[in-house]
Amino acid sequence: MHLFRIFTLVIALLPTLLFADTYPEVVFDNSIVNGAYAKSRVSYQGNSWVENVNKHLLISDTLFFTPGNALSLKYLSQAEGQWETTVKYSRQKFNYTLDEGDFLSIRMYVHSPHTQMQDLPKIFVQQHRYVSDTLSIAPYIPKLEHKKWIQIRIPIKQFKKLSKQSPIIGIGFAQNAASSKYHQLFIDQIEFLPLKYSEIPLRSAAVLSEAKAYDKTVNLSWQLPLTPSIRYIKIYRSTDGKAFKPVGIRPIHMQSCLDIVPLIGAKYYYKITWVDYNYNESPASAVREVQTSTLPEDEILKLVQLANVNYFVENFDINSGMYLPYRSKNKVIVSTKETAGAILSLIVGVQNEFVNRQTALNRISKITFFLLKSQHKHGIFAAYYDARKSIPEYRNELAIYDVQATGAILEALLIARQYFKEDNEAEKDLRTRITQVYERVNWQAIANSDNLLRSKLALLDDNDINNVPLSNLDEAINTYLLAAGHPKFALPSSAYFDAVYHQVKKIKQDTSVTINPYYYDETIQIDDFRELKSSASKDTLVNLSVFDTVYRYGMELPFGELQNSLLKLYRPFLTVRPTLISDSLVNWEQVLHNYMHFVKRRDNELGVGANSSNIWGYYQQRDGGDASYRINPAIGPASIIVDKNVGIKSLSSLYQQYGPILFTEFGFRGWLDLRNDDVSDEYISTNQAAIAIMIENARTGLIWELYESIPELLQSRQILFGNKSR
Repeated sequence: MHLFRIFTLVIALLPTLLFADTYPEVVFDNSIVNGAYAKSRVSYQGNSWVENVNKHLLISDTLFFTPGNALSLKYLSQAEGQWETTVKYSRQKFNYTLDEGDFLSIRMYVHSPHTQMQDLPKIFVQQHRYVSDTLSIAPYIPKLEHKKWIQIRIPIKQFKKLSKQSPIIGIGFAQNAASSKYHQLFIDQIEFLPLKYSEIPLRSAAVLSEAKAYDKTVNLSWQLPLTPSIRYIKIYRSTDGKAFKPVGIRPIHMQSCLDIVPLIGAKYYYKITWVDYNYNESPASAVREVQTSTLPEDEILKLVQLANVNYFVENFDINSGMYLPYRSKNKVIVSTKETAGAILSLIVGVQNEFVNRQTALNRISKITFFLLKSQHKHGIFAAYYDARKSIPEYRNELAIYDVQATGAILEALLIARQYFKEDNEAEKDLRTRITQVYERVNWQAIANSDNLLRSKLALLDDNDINNVPLSNLDEAINTYLLAAGHPKFALPSSAYFDAVYHQVKKIKQDTSVTINPYYYDETIQIDDFRELKSSASKDTLVNLSVFDTVYRYGMELPFGELQNSLLKLYRPFLTVRPTLISDSLVNWEQVLHNYMHFVKRRDNELGVGANSSNIWGYYQQRDGGDASYRINPAIGPASIIVDKNVGIKSLSSLYQQYGPILFTEFGFRGWLDLRNDDVSDEYISTNQAAIAIMIENARTGLIWELYESIPELLQSRQILFGNKSR
């Protein structure tokens, strides 16, 4: 059996560019959700009006420039009124800043036959803290043609009041000349393009390497030539092999994609074309035929796991091997903590034959080389690095060394050391270098007098950045276990209990009041401390017990109601088996069970759009003062380690009910907002790692078993918890 051979071949190719569903310079190409575009805003006053649903522009899925949809802008511009609408730059991980030579390109379809030049809206550019002047688009349309896609090209230098440093947050349209008639436009492919780009004609036919069906998804892969004028891959689908309809586009830094089809059990035919910067197409590829068939539940589980692993396979810096959290024009910024999830996911990929062993070994070796040569402090790494220079990335003029991020990547590397144990030079060398990275960390040098680790270190002065110790359940467990088992600079075992079962917080204290910063009086509440403010106040640390038992929805919650996502409580158990660290105070298996069912029951009762009890895992997001409840699609599936049945049902329901908008070749998107019919067009690395790793732990216990075999940690764990049976 190998349903996933095509994926393995694709992943082994290791694309070297950062993936995205589109390009950072694109403000709009398609809405993931049909109906209305939630990432737009409509406002009007007086006698003017703009067609909208819940203050959002409507979507056209039958008339578009690039498949599969466009924005519909229908408006009435009365003399006694005004209207305005903004199409937001929706991607949070990417920041697009302008170059002076750029031009704004928009594809527009004038649908209403009576619309003249003066009836077309004005346009403006929004940035953080900046809004450009408003321009008429008429001078940039050589000839107004109705019911035909035309291109509007506006040089950026024509907009005034713009900043080169401030990221783009949207493109706005506003009322122009007054008119008593209704006008309708369709708008598509809003993007910033360089003044000059390759225009080499695309004369060769595209190459569709393979099409393979998995349940209701079809994996397409292609061979892309090194032709600089290719900008997109355009995908066509047919049900009879004759009449093809365009169903999607993909940027050139993707070598494959998933297409989710309407019916299981039907035959589908595919072909692709290359598309240049002017949206001219190459000759089409040969046609590939597939027939979909239902996958059993365990294979769907594996398909989702594979896609989440693929996220980390494609999203990395080619030189350092580290994870790329976002794309910048001038720097290659990599994340230490998020690279830990990438390492563990690659191991899962190798174990399941999603990823070639040598490919993963080479990648993790690059990471280790990078860390050994990178700037550090007592062996502690920065939260982010400029990968080209191996130096910390400065945030708010401070280079911060992050103890928890360091613990996360050390833990992942030690697990990799246990996995790559073959007797060859490459794997032996990797094991040696991982040991060097771990052993140079001086935990004692970054601990205070109570043996609690500082959470952050500054570049020059240990005390000027953050002297709050690393503490609390979800933040301290993994790092203190590493520190307690260190062969050279170990912390005492007691530090684990002091840190894990307490939360140290910084508050403002009136200097006229004497408070022992490491004494907690149960009669004094934290809110009382917050009120101790005066002109003579200073920062004071208070040490609070994490235990605060309450009962909610029939569940005993020893740590009170969750203030954060359930996924954060799960974080330590990506690597540590819950039964391994249960002690006289906490039975972690029972605690996770109680909190999972508390969250599920709470979310089911809350009910903000899901019609199934298997869809849960809400977190609250405030946007412009309005509360919305978004589903984090990792919370339910990651619960598979707590209750296998609940986790599988959650994953299956998300895939079956919302797969067409939520599931892609990189796994589930970052969030789903059923109340506002919206979905993220990005991915969250902690989500992708949690799903891939937790599925594996529930199925085979792979990552847990590798962690348990780390020799440095055995003795300290014996002291802390005694012998533990599985």
